[in-house]
Amino acid sequence: MEHIAVKIANIPENLYLDSKVYLKKGRSYSFLCENKTVTPALLKSFTKLAFPDDSVYVSRDYLKALQSKGVELAPLPAEDEKPEKPVKPAKSEKIQNTGRKRPETDFEKVKKQYDQAKEEAKKLFSEIAESGKVDDKKTNDFVDDIRFKLESNDIALILQSITGIRTFDESLHTHSLNVAFLNGLMGRWLKYDKVKHKKLVKTGLLHDVGKLRIPLKILSKPSRLSTSEFDEIKRHSYYAYEIMVNSGINEEDVLMGIIQHHEKLNGTGYPSGIRANEITEFARITAISDIYDATVTQRVHKDSHSPFTILENFSNEGYSELDIKYVKLFISCMIEELKGKMVELSDGSVAKVLIVSEQNLQYPVVEVNGKVVSTSPELYCVSMNNHNVSLEEVEKV
Repeated sequence: MEHIAVKIANIPENLYLDSKVYLKKGRSYSFLCENKTVTPALLKSFTKLAFPDDSVYVSRDYLKALQSKGVELAPLPAEDEKPEKPVKPAKSEKIQNTGRKRPETDFEKVKKQYDQAKEEAKKLFSEIAESGKVDDKKTNDFVDDIRFKLESNDIALILQSITGIRTFDESLHTHSLNVAFLNGLMGRWLKYDKVKHKKLVKTGLLHDVGKLRIPLKILSKPSRLSTSEFDEIKRHSYYAYEIMVNSGINEEDVLMGIIQHHEKLNGTGYPSGIRANEITEFARITAISDIYDATVTQRVHKDSHSPFTILENFSNEGYSELDIKYVKLFISCMIEELKGKMVELSDGSVAKVLIVSEQNLQYPVVEVNGKVVSTSPELYCVSMNNHNVSLEEVEKV
């Protein structure tokens, strides 16, 4: 992984760092943190080990996010100095190396599984792009793996995993994987049987496979699309349906869920402009998962990585054209999954979620050090607490 150097004093608050962060001292590097939102407390902990003008090294994936915030980057390290993997801190840095490996946190385990699933999704989509067909057996095996991950892991940690920064070249397969996970959650909450649940996850995984037929210059165009270009984008649902049929896949509910996931209850969707009574259950659910993950994508480079902020934005935008029954189920079940979980607040403290109101999703009531606190614009949730080892705890390892 390539890294860039950023002066500690220039790191913007509320930026979510979902890859490893290193501090350079001389010719060696010390691991600082991973999966953390930048808060005043985190920056203060950095300056305990270095000066504000010293640099930390973060993944090059953050380059655009930092540049968009006007951050001045430090000179890049020489090629042979870039940290490719965690480097054990020197004893002179007052961190004792006892030879014991720090146990993986729950989040690290889930994130590793999620990253492995992303690689599988990338491979699957590459094969489809090359052959023009979906290998149904491989797809079903992958769907089973996704369902197993949903059953065996904390849902809140899966939700945190899907909110990582994405580069353009991974956006299609990552988005498709996320929609598969979200569809799987909806299927669980709706108490689907195994067969129906598997089909719903499969619909989510393949809902955008038709975009493999869209020219890259259209998909990656940074400026406004022309009418003809947008018309081509809107054909992706049909292209996906065609790819599925040509692959010998004839599961009607899956096919309808894929071709209809951009249809709207009021008839303003595409590709057919059908109305509520013609839109299938799988399509209605996949539309919700699709829009929720799009909301996540819009937030990842912005000022908050909080699932509560994402839910608030989704709630504000999601009611008019979607099935309100499923939207309400999605939000209410998301709330239940987040209750009792630990979150990081904007002042650097860690809190337990007690109450989340559907009328004020962004600001839950939390417990901090035994005190009940209502979060607000002045004290708000910035992310899930990922059970990472603090800098102080690293010194004990």
